[in-house]
Amino acid sequence: MFRLKVEDILEEGLKLNWEEPLDSLRSCLSGLTSIDFDFEAPLHAEATITKMGKSYLIEGNVRTLLRLRCARCLKEFSHPLSSSFDLSLHPLKAAGLEEDVELGEEDMESIFFEGGEIRLSEVACEQIFLEIPYQPLCAGDCKGLCPKCGRDLNLSSCDCAQEDLGAGFSLLQKLKMDPS
Repeated sequence: MFRLKVEDILEEGLKLNWEEPLDSLRSCLSGLTSIDFDFEAPLHAEATITKMGKSYLIEGNVRTLLRLRCARCLKEFSHPLSSSFDLSLHPLKAAGLEEDVELGEEDMESIFFEGGEIRLSEVACEQIFLEIPYQPLCAGDCKGLCPKCGRDLNLSSCDCAQEDLGAGFSLLQKLKMDPS
């Protein structure tokens, strides 16, 4: 895991390039309860860190190759993923902890660090996690599986009768509404 001591950040800033190996990336996944993807390639990251008083601005990008499962046909496929980010880093003790605080848009792009070091590996992994598609598809025109027989409709069609999904709403066409 790549960690940076804040004392190593120069006044003029710091440019970094690093690679997270697969074993390090998989250790980031160990704390998650439900994992439906895997890393196929190391994560490559670039970042520029600039001092802003007691806080820091980190601008960078990350890229990797993930192994995902298609939400329609359930086949595994490779998915290249990249993300650019701009984040504010604030020391945890300077943040102040109040009971009820309304977060603004700029607060959503802030992260906190403690102990005089920034865990850049965690920052990079988090950016990848945010970019994983909610319903990954192996192809935009993936036909998925037949809901009756389970056949992969991308490979061949099946003889199952297809229901007219609109039939359930056909009764609504007969409904008369009072325009008043």
